[in-house]
Amino acid sequence: GTMAAMSPMSGNHRSLQVLRTERITPRMARVTLGGAELVGYPEFGPDQRIKLFLPVEGQDRPAMPRASSGGPVWPPGLARPVIRSYTVRRFDADAGELDVDFVLHTERGPAAEWAARAKPGDWVGISEPGGRYAPDPSARAHLVIGDESALPAITTVLAALAGFQGPVEVYLEVADAAEEQPLPTTGATRLHWLHRGDQPPGRPLVDELTAEGLPADVPAEHCQAWLGAESTAVRDIRAHLIDEHGLSRRRVYATGYWRAR
Repeated sequence: GTMAAMSPMSGNHRSLQVLRTERITPRMARVTLGGAELVGYPEFGPDQRIKLFLPVEGQDRPAMPRASSGGPVWPPGLARPVIRSYTVRRFDADAGELDVDFVLHTERGPAAEWAARAKPGDWVGISEPGGRYAPDPSARAHLVIGDESALPAITTVLAALAGFQGPVEVYLEVADAAEEQPLPTTGATRLHWLHRGDQPPGRPLVDELTAEGLPADVPAEHCQAWLGAESTAVRDIRAHLIDEHGLSRRRVYATGYWRAR
């Protein structure tokens, strides 16, 4: 509405509204954001992280910081928002839409709670996007490894590899078959869906990736890996790829997305 157009841009942070929501799998909600302040949002490549600013109890919209030379300045007297990091699933500047996908865990954190209840018109803040991953043009094979929390990022990574001719091995751990999603693939992409069932998070990924060598057509010394999942699993798999399989440290891009309690 007109309010959005009038609200001043606060540094690199923007206040947006929910346009629509959809449940894309039983445990994954997609929230589509838009509004006047999305105009001029920077275009970007794969695996872009943003901070989400969520209103706290009793607020219609989150308090947003103002950029200053000394760092962010928060409006006095207002409770600060809950801040969580997420990956942009899709950004369409022409349509004025930005999608964020949320895993609705059984023990929901504040962001998943917000996403489960979000409805059109709800306010949320976002930061500018940031990310350091880019496909290495010298790589002859790619490993892409993650769990459902990394699926939005993995989708963008695979889209960035659409023109790549060599093998792309994708290992994805999800709760069960209902959580599998269609992904952008090439003729040389092999998708390995691992179903967690009753196992601890990360166990299926670690077991699969430490069980045997890499596929014969994946040359370890010329392979780039992208890895995002539960923190301990990421640490173990990263070490295994480097120490046991001989991947170059600088070609393994690994992020602990969350930590199992």
